[in-house]
Amino acid sequence: MPSEGLKIRDISPTITIFTTPFNRFAPLGRSLPTFVAVGNRASAIRLQDGRVLLLNPIKLEPSIQHKLEELGGVHLLACDLGHHMYVADYLKIWPNAKTIGVPGLAGKRKDVDWDFIYSERSQKVEDVLGFAQDMETVLFEGFITYCIAWYHKPTKTLFQSDLLMNLPCYEQYDSSSASKGPGSWAFAQVAHARSNWFRRLIWYIATVDYSLMRRDAKLVAEWDVERIVPCHGDVLDERGTDAWKEAYKWFLEGDSQPGVYRSLVDRLGFMKLIRWIFLM
Repeated sequence: MPSEGLKIRDISPTITIFTTPFNRFAPLGRSLPTFVAVGNRASAIRLQDGRVLLLNPIKLEPSIQHKLEELGGVHLLACDLGHHMYVADYLKIWPNAKTIGVPGLAGKRKDVDWDFIYSERSQKVEDVLGFAQDMETVLFEGFITYCIAWYHKPTKTLFQSDLLMNLPCYEQYDSSSASKGPGSWAFAQVAHARSNWFRRLIWYIATVDYSLMRRDAKLVAEWDVERIVPCHGDVLDERGTDAWKEAYKWFLEGDSQPGVYRSLVDRLGFMKLIRWIFLM
């Protein structure tokens, strides 16, 4: 039997999602188990050549393994700095899977033999590992955890981990994530594309470099996105490009160069320091 709250769902003939309860921003760990309930999600995409690409793996359990084996196993396994905890567990089951990571992850996870680590913009994983007919990617170099935006061309679906949340989430919880305590309720009111508070969270907390964020946000805005699959929150089934443009309007509509405050923050490198601490 799957653990409580785990949902496994096919959202298209080629996409399966694995959704589970998850708590974030809990500095005291299990002593505050419902500090902020945001849910978590992994996604499996069946490529045209038969391989399965798994994005942002969650805790592996028998029901997840069974479903992935039904799909043909895991051939490509991708993580970023915020979603790598369980990668080694999957490699024990599928040791031949090609591993995909972001800058800093090779040093943080020395127990994993990484096949591809993003380092140069001229080199993209879909070209190197041969699935450009299915996917297009953008590495957000200016985002604190080096998130990757994954665009599945056949279904016009955008997959991403922390670039955009869609709370409250209902799929993982009996009622919703907002019912799991005052912190969860408060965060659920602001962690979505229409919220100025979410824009502030991205602008002030998650952005390491304004110019890089603006560049990459504009690239994603050029895609024809219908569906967005986030790690945290419910799936957005329609008007994905509109949601993206709403969430990132401060970057998309802003000047090509940062203002005085943002420029000062970028020059001082405060968020780069936070990223460095995150990498330790």
